[in-house]
Amino acid sequence: MKDSAKIIPRTIDYIEKHLQEGLNLNDIAKHTGYSKYHLNRIFSETVGCTIHKYIQKRRLTKAAEMLAYTDIPIAQIALEAQYESQQAFTLAFRQLYVKTPLLYRKTGEFIPKQPKYGTGLKEQRLFANTLYFISHARKEMKAA
Repeated sequence: MKDSAKIIPRTIDYIEKHLQEGLNLNDIAKHTGYSKYHLNRIFSETVGCTIHKYIQKRRLTKAAEMLAYTDIPIAQIALEAQYESQQAFTLAFRQLYVKTPLLYRKTGEFIPKQPKYGTGLKEQRLFANTLYFISHARKEMKAA
C-alpha cells in the first residue's frame, strides 16, 4: 500500500512522543487523518501487531529499561507505564518478560522486547551498549 510508507513512520513518531500519556486509537487516527479501522489495519499489516499491542509492548520495554538502569520504585515505573496498579503492571510485565519486575531488576540487564519500529539492529545495539556503560559507571561511582 502506498500510503503505509508515509503513515506508519508518522504514526510511530506520534506514539513515541506520547508514550507516557493516555494514548488511544481515536486520537492517533485523528492525528494521522485516517479512520481508526483503516489505520489499525495498515499498521498491523506493516508492523505485525495492532497499535494497542505495540503501545503496550513499547511501554513495557521502556519500563524494563528503567528497572535495569535506575532505582526508581516499581510502583512509580508502573504508573509511568500507564498502569493503574503495580499488580496489573506486574502481570503484563511477566507475560512479556517471563519474570516479575523485581527479578528483572535484580538481573541488571536490559533486553528490549519491542524496540521502536523502524530502528535498525545497529542502532539498537549502540543504544543498549550506551545504557549499559552508563549504568555500570553509576554503580562504580556509588561504590567509590
